[in-house]
Amino acid sequence: MDTRLIAKNATALGLSSLLAKSIAAVLGILVTRYLGPASNGDYSTAYAYVGTIILFAELGISQLMVQEGSKNPKVLPQYFGNTLLVKTVLCLICYLVMLIFMFPYNSTVKTMVLFVGIAVGFNAFNQSIYNYYQAVQKIYLAALYQFLTSILIAVFTIIVLVAGLGVVTITFAHLFGYSLTTLLLIWALRKEIRPKVELSSVTNMVVHGLPFGIHRIFYNIFTQFSILLLSWTATNEEVGIYAAAYKLILILIFLPSMMTSALYPVLYQLGDSDRSQHQGVIEKVFKALAAIGIAGSTLFFVLAGPLTEWLYDGKFNDSAPILMIVCWFLALECMSFSLGDILTTTGHQTQRTIVQGISLVLLAALILGLKPWLGGVYSASYGVILVEIFIFLAYYYLVRKNIYKIRLWRQLPSTLIASVVMALTAWVMRGFHPLLSVTVAGLVFCLVIGVIDKDFRKIGQYIIKRVTKR
Repeated sequence: MDTRLIAKNATALGLSSLLAKSIAAVLGILVTRYLGPASNGDYSTAYAYVGTIILFAELGISQLMVQEGSKNPKVLPQYFGNTLLVKTVLCLICYLVMLIFMFPYNSTVKTMVLFVGIAVGFNAFNQSIYNYYQAVQKIYLAALYQFLTSILIAVFTIIVLVAGLGVVTITFAHLFGYSLTTLLLIWALRKEIRPKVELSSVTNMVVHGLPFGIHRIFYNIFTQFSILLLSWTATNEEVGIYAAAYKLILILIFLPSMMTSALYPVLYQLGDSDRSQHQGVIEKVFKALAAIGIAGSTLFFVLAGPLTEWLYDGKFNDSAPILMIVCWFLALECMSFSLGDILTTTGHQTQRTIVQGISLVLLAALILGLKPWLGGVYSASYGVILVEIFIFLAYYYLVRKNIYKIRLWRQLPSTLIASVVMALTAWVMRGFHPLLSVTVAGLVFCLVIGVIDKDFRKIGQYIIKRVTKR
């Protein structure tokens, strides 16, 4: 095992993910404030629509290629060739489905679907190449190309914004970015591997890849399902107002997976060999993620008004009450993520997938059922939170019943105390610039939790030592 290669891959992946997400966050805010509520509604609708359908182009065969190719590199040409073939066919089918079922939308959304559908097809194709790099332990190359894609999209989008062009033109930025990356990837691979197609083994690959694919489809659909449902029942302006608040929270949803990805190999091993130590690690992870999620949600709740006014230049003030509701999605997702990891790393992935499938049905029922009383925007907001509560409780029940008696509640008192002090600080500073209020309140949270909790005090001491180390 090449530990230096592992470290290189982990560092490259973590750094590129953080930078790419940061670029996407800033770009998303700029696009939203540029478009305004109505156009942002069209923009969010188009991307939620194509983003949901294109998920079915990945039936788990790319993940299967990684699993089998990592074990036996000799099968990679066959698995890679079959993966690219199946992915290309499925992307074409998904694109046709997009075109067939886009009839309920207005002409602007339909035009965007035409171009965004092609763009996400290129991106789906690129993802399979990234998976190949993962299989051959060259994740640093995949990270490099993913970061390059973010830069290309950002540059093209900023050109569109500076030129004052319309919402449809923004979709060209994604199309140019993804397609150019595809060409670069194909050029880079031309001497590294020669893909082989074996039609006789395609069906077998699809069947064995489905468990990976179903889990991925359910998880990713959920994050944009509320926008998609709302686009069928509300005006484009209402969708825009909801999306402006909801996407602020989605920006941070990558934190749990990024923080726990490095622990997966250890958790898998402990899940088979030492459940007691597995529980100890998970409880510490839960404690850290809960602190991040609860603190983040609390800040968004208290400063929802000033934040939306500052970030969106006063164009989305109606999004502030929505943000006060959907902000708790971050806290609940951070807490449920650790519980879901227990199911995954102890051989209970099927149960996690079933919960995710039920949550999609429940979300649709809540949004449609609450609409007569709350209206479309608020039914979507409360629906997302209620379903996240369901996911957390379902995971908690399954873990306690089938795996071990996890101790969660004792991990929360210090976080709750620090969050209350932070909330009071943020409330007092509401009249100052939101960035200053967030910074001071966040520092107060870190100080309080470091004083009253020894685990966080150790983390703080470690960080200080690393920062001040010469």
